Amino acid sequence: MTRFQRDARKAFLLYACGPVLVFFVLGLVLVAASWQHYVVTRSDDVRTAAVGRMEAWLALYDETTADVAAADERTRGGLVPALRNDANARAALSSELYRAANASRSGALFFLLDDERQIVLGSWKYLPAALDRLPPDIGYLSRLHRAEAERLDEWVDGESVAAPDLAIGRRLSHGMVFFLLPGRFLTQELFSPYLDIVVTDEYDNVVLATGGRYLETEGRAPRKLAAPLRTTQRGLAAALDEQCYVTSATLSTGWRVTTVLPVTDLLVRYAMGMGSFFLVALIFLPLLWRSARRESEARARAVREEAARVTAIADIRRLESQFQPHFLFNTLENIKYMIKLEPESATHMVLALSKLLRYSIHGRDRLVRFAEDLAVTHGFVDIQHCRFGDRFRYEELIPDSALGCYVPRLILQPILENAIKYGESADGTIHVAVTARRVAQATGDALVLDVCDDGTGIGDEELGRLRTMLAREEDPATHTGLYNVHRRLQLLFGVACGVTLERRATGGTCVTMTLPWQTEGKEQKTESEGTADDADRDRGR
Repeated sequence: MTRFQRDARKAFLLYACGPVLVFFVLGLVLVAASWQHYVVTRSDDVRTAAVGRMEAWLALYDETTADVAAADERTRGGLVPALRNDANARAALSSELYRAANASRSGALFFLLDDERQIVLGSWKYLPAALDRLPPDIGYLSRLHRAEAERLDEWVDGESVAAPDLAIGRRLSHGMVFFLLPGRFLTQELFSPYLDIVVTDEYDNVVLATGGRYLETEGRAPRKLAAPLRTTQRGLAAALDEQCYVTSATLSTGWRVTTVLPVTDLLVRYAMGMGSFFLVALIFLPLLWRSARRESEARARAVREEAARVTAIADIRRLESQFQPHFLFNTLENIKYMIKLEPESATHMVLALSKLLRYSIHGRDRLVRFAEDLAVTHGFVDIQHCRFGDRFRYEELIPDSALGCYVPRLILQPILENAIKYGESADGTIHVAVTARRVAQATGDALVLDVCDDGTGIGDEELGRLRTMLAREEDPATHTGLYNVHRRLQLLFGVACGVTLERRATGGTCVTMTLPWQTEGKEQKTESEGTADDADRDRGR
């Protein structure tokens, strides 16, 4: 795995998976907050309010009946017999009982009965039918009359079978007193628009329900609350194929108040929301990963290309810096002897050599016009004329249109030097011809330069070796000039350009250089090259 691939993976994890994970966690937090607010907190608040109301009603009427029972104990002979003979006491007690009945604004009824179940005081002049029609030995009144404890709270049949009334009463020495809270009022007071409230007695019988169908035995008595709801104190439970959130609390009477909030639709919405999130993540994460991978590959490719370019620049500089030592040594040796024999020719050779060296060392442009490079090459040819005299003959056949083309510096000098070194004919003469022509190719017009000699030529084995060297791009110990030019052309212009060798049928060797026909001026140094040149110049100081 490359550095850029590792960077791409880190970037993907940071900028793609990171936000996805953040949104996922944020989604979970929002779901949890929504669940806490709309389900848990709301259920707790509604249950707490319902329990508070019921405990308040029980406390109010328990306190009132307790006051009546205390008055009964203080009265000699009992309160009920005394009230029959005391109109003022009867009016005062009636007023107190009315006040308590109206305090809850529930439409509650109160009744004070003697041992024969005759009404001494009451909201009505007759008992409700559900109490009056029962035989004397059964029902709430019978149990209240026989109650071991003075207080007895019980649910009794009322106007509506679905909503029984709540009876809260106490046994007296010669009778009983109790209040009836209508079931319809209790249902209305406990009703919540958000969830259902179910009240069960100590035997798990449903005595009051504000809505929903949560009965285990629908339509038959006793009506039991569904077992999953009955056994759940706080949490999810299934009832009639419905997922519900259940909370419960127990009243002082032992009755149980249960809140039931159907949450199936809410859970489905949560699941759809999270599913949609995962679906979007599954769709976009691969796309983001593919995009990051393509970007990393593009960056890696760009770095490879940049590395190749920098390497090519380094190779080009190294090749440009090469100058045949033997040429320089031979020329200096010739100059030494020419100083004694022909001082003027020696001076001419020194000037030509100086110009050539200055051009090769201090030239800053990578590409120059062919005319400029050819002018410097003529200085090299002059040196050869001084060295070899009449034995050396040089010819040019170059059209004027080619002189404006851009070529690498010193493109001809290494090839000419190689032709002079190996192109001597059998009679000792050296004849070198340089020609230039324009050739149309599929990729564009090309400038083709031929450097041919009339020497004895090269053998098949040597020709094959040289061609193999150029094809494999080997850095040779010999024929450095030939390789130098070939490699520079390929680094600058691509593998379609370079040097080829042919053995002439008439004798001698022909070296052909192919490069683009480029007549327009182009930027010759990149910014990095210029910086490197400046650094080299600074080091030279």
